[in-house]
Order: sequence, then C-alpha cells, then structure tokens
Amino acid sequence: MAFLAAAMLVIPAWSPAITVLSGPSFTPAASAPLAGALQLTTDVESRISVVVSDGTDYWERDFYDFSTTHSVPLLGFKAGRTNQIVVTVYDKSRNAYTSEQRLTFVTASLPANFPHSVVLKSDPSKMEPGYTLFIIRNRTSNLAYVTIMDNSGEVVWYHPSLQLNDLDVRQLDNGDLFIQESSPLNRFLEMNMLGQTVKTLSPPAGHPINPHEGVVTDHGTILYLSDVGVAVSNFPTVLPKDSTNANPPLGTVTVDDNPVVEISATNGALLHAWSLLALMDPTRVTYLTGDTISSFGMDNVHANAIIEDTNDNSLIVSLRDQNSVFKISRSTGQLKWILGPPANWPANFQQYLLTPVGTPFEWNYGQHAPELTPNGTMLLFDDGNWRASPFDPPIAAQNSYSRAVEYSINETAMEVSQVWDSTQAEEDQLFAGILGDADWLPHTRNILATYGYISYINETHPTSNASAWDATMVRLIEYTHEPVPEVVFDLSFWDYGNTSASYRGYFCYRSNRVPDLYTHPAAPVADLAVSEENQVPVLEFTADPTHTYLIQASTDLKNWTNIGAPVEEGTGDFSFEDLDAPQFKTRFYRVVTQ
Repeated sequence: MAFLAAAMLVIPAWSPAITVLSGPSFTPAASAPLAGALQLTTDVESRISVVVSDGTDYWERDFYDFSTTHSVPLLGFKAGRTNQIVVTVYDKSRNAYTSEQRLTFVTASLPANFPHSVVLKSDPSKMEPGYTLFIIRNRTSNLAYVTIMDNSGEVVWYHPSLQLNDLDVRQLDNGDLFIQESSPLNRFLEMNMLGQTVKTLSPPAGHPINPHEGVVTDHGTILYLSDVGVAVSNFPTVLPKDSTNANPPLGTVTVDDNPVVEISATNGALLHAWSLLALMDPTRVTYLTGDTISSFGMDNVHANAIIEDTNDNSLIVSLRDQNSVFKISRSTGQLKWILGPPANWPANFQQYLLTPVGTPFEWNYGQHAPELTPNGTMLLFDDGNWRASPFDPPIAAQNSYSRAVEYSINETAMEVSQVWDSTQAEEDQLFAGILGDADWLPHTRNILATYGYISYINETHPTSNASAWDATMVRLIEYTHEPVPEVVFDLSFWDYGNTSASYRGYFCYRSNRVPDLYTHPAAPVADLAVSEENQVPVLEFTADPTHTYLIQASTDLKNWTNIGAPVEEGTGDFSFEDLDAPQFKTRFYRVVTQ
C-alpha cells in the first residue's frame, strides 16, 4: 500500500526548541517481564528515539509517528540486566531534545523452571535476520512459556502460557500474538506485546477448537481444526501396531474426525466446514492409528495443519495418522491429490495418489506443517514414525530419523519428486516422533526446522539415566537451502548437567522466525520539508527505513511524475536534491511510501 505526503517549496522559519511537558516515564508490563510502556507528552507534535544500555550491550529504537502524547511499548530487553533508558524527542523541524531524566528498568532473571537452552552452533552472517517465536513446555514442571529469542539465542520476550495445552503462536500483521486454545478455554486469543489480552473469540457451537492449528487468513476469516466423534463400521478392532494379523476382527468404533472449519474473524460466525474423515477411507489404518484415544474417539486422522493454496482456491491439510497430505477444493470440498505412501488405499482412491519420480525419494510419515514455498514447491516436517505401512517391517524408533523435506508436485501428471531434504547436512541423526515444523525463510531462503520432541540422537536417548528415558530434547536448526545443506544455527533445549531420574526435558510444537518485535506499517510522511541550496530544492523528511520511498513532482497538483528515490542520510533521515527544478516555474513534491 502506498501513502503520500506533499510539500511546496518553502524556506523553514526558525522554530523554538521542543519542550517535554510530562515524563518520560516507564511502566514495566505485568504479564511480559521483559517489556514495558514508555510515556511522555510534548508541547508540539514529536517523534521519539530511545537508546537502551544494559551494561553489556546497547540498542536503539526509533518511532516515526508524530504526536504530542506518546505511549509506546519498549521491547527487546534481556533477563537479569539493569537497563538505562535515554529518550530523545524530535519535532517536525528536526529540533531535538534529550531528556536529562534517565530511566532505569531492572529485569529479573528468567524463572527457575524456564527451559534451559544451549547454542550449539551459530553463524549470524548466514542466518535469517529476525527473532524466533515459539511456545515451549518444561515437561518436568509442566509449565509452558510463550517465548521470543534473538539470533544469539537469548530470550528477549516471554509470557507464561495461559493453559498447558497451548501449542502454537503466530505473529499477526499488527504485531500482536495469536494463539488457538482448546478446552477448557476453547477460544482464539489475541495478545499484545505487553502481555495484555486484546481480543478473544469463541468458536461456533458444535465446532470446538483442536489445539493443532489456527490460521488467520488475509480475507477476514480463521481456519482451524475441530473434533467430532463419528461411528465407523467395519473398523479393525485389533490395530497393526498391536498385531500382524492382516484380517483382524471388525466392529463399529467411534473415530475422532478433525474437520477443517472456517469462521468469521469478526464475530465467529460459521462459514464452512469440511469433514476429513469423509474424504478418506475411514477404515484405513496405519501404524500410527490409535496412538491416542480422546473423548471424541480413536485417533485415525490426527489432522495437524492447514494451509491455503490461493492459486486454485484450495486447502492443503496434513493427516498425521494417515501419513498423508490432502489437497481439497475449497468450493466443492472434493479431493484433488494425496501425498503419502500408496499402500492400502482402496481402488477408488488410486486416481488421487501422487506417483514418485526421480531419486533420491522418501515418503513422509507422521508429518507436520506443510508449507508452500515461493518456488511453488511444498516444504514439510517429516517426523519419520515407523517409516513403513502395514504390514511391512517398521523401523524402530531408535533407528529412525526426522527431517525437513521439500517436494515438487506436478498436478497435471500427478507426480511428486523430492528436491531437498535436511538429512544431507552433516549433523546429528535426530528422531522427533511427534510435533515438528519446517519453515521457508524469505530473506536468505534458509530452512528453519523445529525438532520438537527428540527421543533419540544418533540412535541413543538424550540421557543415559534409564529412569528418565522418556525425557525429550528440543532442537531449533536453521539450514541453508543448498544440495548439501549447512547448519548455520542449532539451538538445543536441554539441561546437559541434569542427571535427575525425574528430569523429563522439554517439548515445542512449532517455531517461527519473525522479522521484528515491532510492526512497521506503511504510513504517510509527516515532516516533509523543502528548502533551497544554490537554487536547488532539497527535500528532507524522516521515515521508517524498513520501507522504500519515491519522490514525485508536479506543476499542477494533478499530474505527478517520478523523479527519483531519496538518499538515507542516517537512521530514518532522508534527503533528495531536485537538480531539474530550475527549468520549472512552479514545483510541488510528494513522497510515496511503499
């Protein structure tokens, strides 16, 4: 979106110094211990610049909105530091005043039960810029935290999770955080960076929230997964994980369907619902079938992710217990293709199965988090459970491995090829049999993988303490997107010195790299000024440098012409010399913000 700001050729008059009428003051956030709000007022419209020193490092934040009354969140503090905050205000004539009042914010150490992390590898020059956002649970204390870390692996924001089964968190376009919360709260939550609840939304009756997925779309809706018990006849009453009997006794079993539900993001009104059980053979079972049984019935679908394919108005859904990813039409609800091992699908499903081509190629098992890349390929996290279909011999968990994998799908030919996977990197063999995520990082084209529940590393448990063999590790690993990937960041959540038999480690469902703790909305330039040097107009303004700017000129305020891009003189300070101006009698200017 573009915004405009215009100015005539004027010579700025002298203006008096800006005055701070009240403040600055800083109020720590009650629910986000590493954040707070800065307040101050000035006699004229002003913008704020903040410098923070914590005794080890210093950082600066500039805010480009002009107002006489300011209340802005300050984000990015680290735990266990004494922070000195220096505030400078600027008016539209670039008069500056630095407050003599230094603010102090002492941050406490992280909670004693906060998950212990170790940076195993870090190459910042090759990493995607930004911060990593996730929810991580301490399995020993059974407490979870919404967490943001910087690229050095330090916590810069956290909030105690509101309920234990909160799994996933996303950053919205406005900078707030979005969490889908299943029973007992059964709601969608929007939280700002001060840890305050901005909005909650309840789902429609009969469509409770499953904790695995909630997506805020760009067309004013929320897509999420639900739960409903469905009676299925002729269902195997003895499962493949328990028996090698290819013809077990059959009966009627209640199975947990995970319909995809779409509601209005404004009022929660039901818009669509697509049953996944109705799209598959409900009696087809795998080695994962029945791993969990809930009040909604036996697990044989276990949907865990939804994405939109706007190219053809479709939905792509991951069905973990079927070792399959489905693509379905939004408008008709019809199945388009199935990505996954072809074993044991009935004849009427053969037309939907993708055929593998090329080498190397491996199928996905127990997968999570499909994602469409800018290359038109699909990335997902392949958990690797069993790596077999009934009744082929399964691979034991100790010998299995998880990976991030990228597939190219030719929908016309109904073929799939494997174009990249993380196992080519020189790294540990990790098996995380549940949870997991793989994300395309737009700036570097790297891949961020979340190994959220590691039970084996190089075919051994993370701990040698046999009493704690169910302890699990988390690893967040960033790979380069090369044929032989390089690990450029490896963050481990594990207490390597803890030998207690009661130690259970940690788990994490997904992680996301976010570009910044702050949002950067495109906004009109508020302080565009034009002066003259040697008969050449010089334009000056301040604006957020994360955006690009274009100078346009006109002689009649109707027809505008692009005349060039400004030069950034400093952080947010831009200038432009109009060398062609002398040939015009009248000249007007405006800045287009992109």
